[in-house]
Amino acid sequence: MSYLVLARKWRPQTFGDLIGQEPIVRVLKNSIEQDKLAHAYVFSGPRGVGKTSTARILAKSLNCAHGPTHDPCGKCDSCNSIANLSSVDVIEIDGASNNSVDNIRDLRERVKYAPSSSKFKVYIIDEAHMLSTPAFNALLKTLEEPPSHVIFVLATTEAKKIPLT
Repeated sequence: MSYLVLARKWRPQTFGDLIGQEPIVRVLKNSIEQDKLAHAYVFSGPRGVGKTSTARILAKSLNCAHGPTHDPCGKCDSCNSIANLSSVDVIEIDGASNNSVDNIRDLRERVKYAPSSSKFKVYIIDEAHMLSTPAFNALLKTLEEPPSHVIFVLATTEAKKIPLT
């Protein structure tokens, strides 16, 4: 029997599983249904409220074999690879560890390539407030005008540290 951390076992996998996030769930579902997706999102709030989980569910919703859909199947290859953190098209970056200009320049180069097996490449930058000011400056143009196949999600506990653009 394999060991699975409880937090991973019970992590929300669909928008319906998210508790206490009804307003953001409604906004995201509506934007998917109406095909009016933003190219970048900022999810902010205290630790443990579901920012990263929401970002992963959004990635699943956009890349599900039956979608984009607000109700990802959770069974297709894309949904499974995202749930298992093995999707090559959903890239999670720890902003605290990858906060240099060189890290962001590398990201800007990778953004240019089309998704391998999904509809969208989703970049989830966790703890985005930890990016250095030069790193944010290097990211701004790409963040404001990414290729059509790229969506950024910045997750932060300190929204005031994210530069206004």
